[in-house]
Amino acid sequence: MKTSPSLNNFGFITLNLFVLFSFSNLAIFFNFYSFLHQLPIAPQWHGVLIGAFSASALIIRPLLSARLTASNAIRAIALGLALTAISLLLYAHTPTLAGMLLLRILHGAAYVTMVSASVTLLVMVMPPEKSGQGFGIITIMTLLPYAVIPSVLEHGLSAVPSGTIYSWAALLMLPPACLLPLLARHLRTVEAGPTQPGRAVHQGKIWTELRRPEILLLLLANGLVFAVFSSMFFFLKAFCAQWGLGNAGLFFTVATGMMIATRIFFGPLFDRFNKGVLAAASLGLFAAGVLMLTARHSPALFYAAAVVYGVGVGSATPLMNGLMFVISRPQHRGLNTNLMLEMVDAGFFIGPAACGLALASGFSPLAILYAGVAALLFSAGLMLRLRHSKPPETP
Repeated sequence: MKTSPSLNNFGFITLNLFVLFSFSNLAIFFNFYSFLHQLPIAPQWHGVLIGAFSASALIIRPLLSARLTASNAIRAIALGLALTAISLLLYAHTPTLAGMLLLRILHGAAYVTMVSASVTLLVMVMPPEKSGQGFGIITIMTLLPYAVIPSVLEHGLSAVPSGTIYSWAALLMLPPACLLPLLARHLRTVEAGPTQPGRAVHQGKIWTELRRPEILLLLLANGLVFAVFSSMFFFLKAFCAQWGLGNAGLFFTVATGMMIATRIFFGPLFDRFNKGVLAAASLGLFAAGVLMLTARHSPALFYAAAVVYGVGVGSATPLMNGLMFVISRPQHRGLNTNLMLEMVDAGFFIGPAACGLALASGFSPLAILYAGVAALLFSAGLMLRLRHSKPPETP
């Protein structure tokens, strides 16, 4: 597919709106744990039900991404939108364990179908020389719902039952559904070129890509980064309560604001310097933010850590995605970008599970934070190793 030299094209803008609405449908579930407590479901199943969403995406994404092309991605988005709306409408009417488990699996499958298809098209309409800035914009779209929606629900709709909110959230699928025919028409007018594969990537191509050490190392680093990120997100509140630190919610508000600001103001720089070196430096900042949290008796340092943490995460993730874009063969960019998302799912499943197991085994929060710092520094080392990587010349 022949791409516009600018990010200011209809396809890129529309697909970013799809990503925005996809993640808005996730942000409303910030209080899902409390919602489960209102149902006649044993508490020991609550964690399984929360994780079932990511587990579904973890299994489905690699099978789906290998078969997505420009010719079938529009239909996949339409299917994902429909199943997401149905899932959201069912939460208020599913009080049983078996029903909720099936619903979470369905919702996860719908979400991963919609997002994977959108990403497949995004990498086709994004110019390679703008990949760092482009992924910075995409990740802003993923963060905006988490910066806005939980606060709106907490302070403006606190009296509304969660089940009702989930049902009304099905309306969030209407805007992208209305834009879908326009996007399909736009993509038909784009001239086909060598960067657009005419058929889905064969399943064996996944293993071909995973045999490339640079691809495997970058996927490993991405999984470690999101394992640390998800552990912080789910367990920092417990650490704060144990240590008497500041407000964990305010920490993430500040951090998310810094992530967005970093991508807005520094996004253009992502494509001017070596992405591997910049990613390593960003992961160093991420590690420094986590390390600053070990100063348990300094509230000022706690909120300063949020700033450092936000800048590190805000720059590291688009740079790592941009690096994957650069080192991938053109025909495998969509596949490899979706594999990066697969590692996000893996991190969100493995990180909290490992953190919870460590706490249950008697490890202190301090030890867990140090382990997170070590994982981030290891990932930074991998980024330095990959700083000169390029796609192979042979197909």
